[in-house]
Order: sequence, then C-alpha cells, then structure tokens
Amino acid sequence: MKPRHIRGISRRRIRAIGEAVELGAWIAKHVPEIRVVGGSDPAEFVLLPADELAELVEDAAALAAYERTRGEETVPITVVDRLLANENPVKVWREYRGLTLSALAGKAGIGKGYLSQIERGTRQGPVATMKKLADALNAELDDLT
Repeated sequence: MKPRHIRGISRRRIRAIGEAVELGAWIAKHVPEIRVVGGSDPAEFVLLPADELAELVEDAAALAAYERTRGEETVPITVVDRLLANENPVKVWREYRGLTLSALAGKAGIGKGYLSQIERGTRQGPVATMKKLADALNAELDDLT
C-alpha cells in the first residue's frame, strides 16, 4: 500500500488500544513509517489485544441479533425447552397462551376432540387447520410445524 500524505508527512497511522498501547509506542519508536494517533484521530490500523477483539466481535454479533429480532415476541426458556424436547408445539403454545383445549378449539373453529388428537400426535392437521391454530395462538405456522 502506498502511504498517505498528511500535511506533508507520509506515514501510516495506527491507534493502539488497551494493553496494546505499549506495543504501539514501541512500533512508533522503532518504525519511522508509522505514526501513533490519538483516540479521535483517523487511523488506517488499530492495535488491540486478542481478548478485546473477541469481545468486540461478540458484542457486534449480539447487537446484530438484537436488531434482527427487535419487536419480536420473546418466550420463557421453559417454553423453548419444551419445544426442543419435541413436545407437541400446539399443546406447548396453547398452554403458554393460557388457553384450554375448548377455548383454542373454539377460537380456531375446530372440534375439541380433533384438537386433542392433533396435540397427542395421533392425527395430523392439514395446512389449513394448522394455519387456523397458528392464528388462534397468535403464532407463526412455522412455530407449530
């Protein structure tokens, strides 16, 4: 890379952070092509310890996940654990929503016995029925299948 010219000085700028400050000072002393800059000055390179980089990456990933899911419903870990344990998702969501079998069947416009069979896994509902159940549970169809 060709060095930039800044006010007549042709040097690469680095910013050293945390424990890397000592290394930055050493580099600036021994490598005349490098100029160490302060926290608010622009820099082409940044020196920082690996653990601080790992923390920055982790924070960025957490922020990205938060932004992707902002506004979405959160559910207790007990609900997630039950779903991961392969419990019937219709039953898990029905109980999480605090609905009885009769109440959910009524909201979805299906019979209580039919809903019971779906929850026990002895009968599979067609997509149209599962969509009705998803709507009644205020859930996504994918959450139930």
